[in-house]
Amino acid sequence: MPAKLADHLWEKIIERDALAIRTLREKIAAVQQLEALIILKESQEIACVVMRNGLIEHALKRCLENLEGSEAVTEQDVWVFYEYASYVAKHAEKLEYEEE
Repeated sequence: MPAKLADHLWEKIIERDALAIRTLREKIAAVQQLEALIILKESQEIACVVMRNGLIEHALKRCLENLEGSEAVTEQDVWVFYEYASYVAKHAEKLEYEEE
């Protein structure tokens, strides 16, 4: 199991600074690694269920877009994406830990 997704750094995302940008990039990579691990250990179908068909990665990428200056993602969007990604990340980790 890779390092936890929703750790103490995860909460730095909402601070919307350089650390938040770096954290988002790291967490996007971690989500991709976790998905690859689930595919390897289980199946593509299970990875789609646990990772919500890529929506957790999508939500984090949209948060990153906003922090990098995109006007296509509003402040309200960031909060929705962040809260959704947080919920799904914690749920995915719980499912993965229960499997072990």
